[in-house]
Amino acid sequence: MISTAKSSQSRVIVITSLEQNIWEDMKAQIVLSLNRLEMRQLVEPTFFLLHQMVANMVNAMHYSVFKQIVQVDFGFGVTDNETELKTLFNNELVDHGDKNIAKFCEDNNLYISLSFDDSDDTVVAISAPDFCRDALQLSYKLIQTLGYRFQAQSSDDESKFYAGRLVKYQTFQHTVKLPTLITRQNELDSIQKIFSQLSYGIVCFSSIGTIQTISPSILTLLNLEENDSSLEVFARSISIHFYNDVIWGMVLETPNGKFENYRVRISTNKGSEESVLFNVSGYRDDNSSIHTLWQQISLEGGNTTNLSEGDILNEARVHNITRNYVPQLVEKKAREVVRLGGNLLNNEECYIAVLFCDIVGFTTFVEQNEEEESIIHVLNSVLRRISLSVKKYGGFIDKFMGDCIMVLFRSPHDAVVAALEMQKHSSDINQLRNRAELDKLQLRIGIHWGKVIIGNVGTPERLDWTTIGDVVNTASRIEKSCQPEGVLISEKMREAIALTEEMKFKCSDTFYISVKGKREKLAVCYAYSVD
Repeated sequence: MISTAKSSQSRVIVITSLEQNIWEDMKAQIVLSLNRLEMRQLVEPTFFLLHQMVANMVNAMHYSVFKQIVQVDFGFGVTDNETELKTLFNNELVDHGDKNIAKFCEDNNLYISLSFDDSDDTVVAISAPDFCRDALQLSYKLIQTLGYRFQAQSSDDESKFYAGRLVKYQTFQHTVKLPTLITRQNELDSIQKIFSQLSYGIVCFSSIGTIQTISPSILTLLNLEENDSSLEVFARSISIHFYNDVIWGMVLETPNGKFENYRVRISTNKGSEESVLFNVSGYRDDNSSIHTLWQQISLEGGNTTNLSEGDILNEARVHNITRNYVPQLVEKKAREVVRLGGNLLNNEECYIAVLFCDIVGFTTFVEQNEEEESIIHVLNSVLRRISLSVKKYGGFIDKFMGDCIMVLFRSPHDAVVAALEMQKHSSDINQLRNRAELDKLQLRIGIHWGKVIIGNVGTPERLDWTTIGDVVNTASRIEKSCQPEGVLISEKMREAIALTEEMKFKCSDTFYISVKGKREKLAVCYAYSVD
């Protein structure tokens, strides 16, 4: 549950689940607080800090609640295997998300609250169940690094909540220092320390690919002894692609004889299925020997099995090709998750406007015109104009379904304005088609507003992070009931807009339509441009 109370005194966000869309509200409040404290430069790190604190506290709260539930329902004792209990907890999150646990928290008045007010040097006041105290303390180092202090508030012994304030530390100064040039000796010393701390290793090859020298640290990492037979094992583990691409290919062909960021997987001596993934860079010297620098690639959880061997530059090129096939919201959320230290897209519950746009009678159009003009070209010319309006008003394209497009908007008002602009683009296209004596292509647009779940649907081999729920189905039904060249919106849409801002468009009188799967008729109205 998210509850934001907006007043001149306090703005409160109440959290019981990480699957709720709280982050945009939280960042907006951080901006207000830090602007007041004249600390605007700390918005991003403070957002990272609060994200970390909230995630740690919610996870601690959910685990404690889950432990209580299994103790009561299944007789799982507090002295039983903690590892088994954590496995059960993780399985619950994988199978059902945190919705069931969050519901228990709501029913039992357990929550995390962030209160943003205008008092003194306070950035945010935080309240959480007392058993989240240790989770809150996990962020103390970052709190101090940013120049904040967490002041715990006293409470009576019977209180089940732990509270405190994140405040500006008066004596801390965020001084700005001009960079200075490092001396050559200091640079060498720093390189030596970096080399040691990051476990870099060196392997030198001859021009025909035989190993000349190797760092013992690499053999140790692979659980190999320091002897000649280990060198043979290491050499055999290197993929032939590495020799083709680097030793005999890239290094010999490139003018400067350098290469960077080539991934190589080497089997360990622990088992046939275990391996270590390295990032390798190097150069060819005047005697044609190839000097290479190896560093182990480490990811959170140690899972590098999904990373392929080969040139990372080629991987980047593949990404540039495939990124246009990835929904915009997925890429945006993935970048946000990575920036905040995560590695998974969690399910998200939020209020959103769902828009469906369809080209009227496109199937018949295809049958009648596929020999006279490029159907793909025509379809893309229409969808390209629609996409421009989506981007202009902050929407996200969820998916294309032939001649239909599904779009998500955080703002219900922007969704309607974008839809009206889409119809204007359609009118412009049809004017041109009319001059060329071509058939008209009319759009039909339906929009609905409400709570949805954006989550992972599918299998590990093929996942789709998409929007599901009754709001999606209803928006699709509204679109099918819309007249050509119209924008039909639900009454809930109009009410949501009226609560937040003045409408920059006009609406028709409300009328009712029958919607498949619903017993009661749905209240809708047409939206019109003010022009």
